[in-house]
Amino acid sequence: MRISATNLGYYASSRFCPRCAWVRLHLGKLPYQSFPGIFSSIDSYNKKIVHNHFDREDAMPSWLDQLGNVAGYIEPPHWSKFRVVDEASKVTLHGTADGIFRMADGSYTIIDYKTARYTASQEIMLLNYEVQLNAYAFIGERKELSPVSKLALVYMEPQTSDETAQRPELVDDSGFSMEFDATVVEVDLKPEELIPPLLQRVRQIGEMEAPPNSDSGCKECDLVEALIREWV
Repeated sequence: MRISATNLGYYASSRFCPRCAWVRLHLGKLPYQSFPGIFSSIDSYNKKIVHNHFDREDAMPSWLDQLGNVAGYIEPPHWSKFRVVDEASKVTLHGTADGIFRMADGSYTIIDYKTARYTASQEIMLLNYEVQLNAYAFIGERKELSPVSKLALVYMEPQTSDETAQRPELVDDSGFSMEFDATVVEVDLKPEELIPPLLQRVRQIGEMEAPPNSDSGCKECDLVEALIREWV
């Protein structure tokens, strides 16, 4: 049984539904659980921008100064190599972090890029992201990236105001450029506290022979039931 760091975050979400969790474990992604690929492309581009800047300047971009004294970066391993088996639950946890930086004191900082504006509404998703990043720390501590000293979300907000759209230098013969503003939000580092109980929950749901009942108010389950009623 295995689960990604991203999907483990769902187990801590206020939107968690045991039935949907069972479906994800046994059937994989369904069409209504898809994620637009453009966001992954932008996150990957963010990583390239940061790494190239460090290679040129021997320093991080100024908008990442909040991370502290970065001595270098690590190319994030593919999820097939960045994984561990939890001894207690026997669940394999895997993932691919967006950014891993080696700090001047020898510790590591792990970040995750989010293409979004950081607002009060983002607090709803913060626990998901907190688990995701702590899952990377949980893996890293067991894969020679130790100690992990800091976790952070980097929100990259597209600049789409009317005023910005009027700037002529953003348009050229090949198309147009879009600017992003960064907001760094540090996340509590507590992998040994957060991750093992959630992996036990994964094992518990995964061992069920049939899907458990849906939580009341699960919109995804309501949509599936409506679709079944429509076609039966």
